[in-house]
Amino acid sequence: MPERTLEAPPRRTQAERVAESDTRMLQAAMFLVATRGYMQTTLEAIGVEAGYSRGLVSHRFGSKDKLLEELVNRVTDDFRQGLLQRLQGLSGLDAVFCEIDCYLEGMDDPPLSSRAFFVLMLESIGPAPQIREHFAQFGKRWQAALARTLSRGQQQGSIRADINPASEARLLIATLRGLRTQSMIDPAGSDIKRDIAALKKSLTQRLSP
Repeated sequence: MPERTLEAPPRRTQAERVAESDTRMLQAAMFLVATRGYMQTTLEAIGVEAGYSRGLVSHRFGSKDKLLEELVNRVTDDFRQGLLQRLQGLSGLDAVFCEIDCYLEGMDDPPLSSRAFFVLMLESIGPAPQIREHFAQFGKRWQAALARTLSRGQQQGSIRADINPASEARLLIATLRGLRTQSMIDPAGSDIKRDIAALKKSLTQRLSP
């Protein structure tokens, strides 16, 4: 009986190794920000958590703020990609309700990425003003996208013609952020499913023609 020869697994490329290390460092940063906050998240701590040296983290991202900007970009990109998949074929209030679901579902027990994102956003108006503009630009893009959804709904006749899409989008984003923040501050007193249902009912009454 011939002996079996065990083939060595294919060696990873340099690009694959870099991608893996970047992902591990970003995941480490996400965990530290979510559990310790911006000020206590250092390049050294990120390196230790990820299993790398502080020097590698600094070499790859340049600074803590640059790394955290990349973290926010990845979190928002992942959210947007998931939202776009669920939005396919939807318009008007159905599309608005889909955004509400995507943003608020599971917030009674939010994932680590949501905790890290909100910690950074709140700390950008306090100890980390240097990353505030990043969140401001994200908010502007989100508001513009929501306003377009509302405007298309007006054109299709499914949303009242006399509302201001930009103003309604701004108010809705403020409401969603408030509900999400409240659920993280007081999870024991939060009932996000109830809040989602109440918000949808209110919007139906407010926006339906």
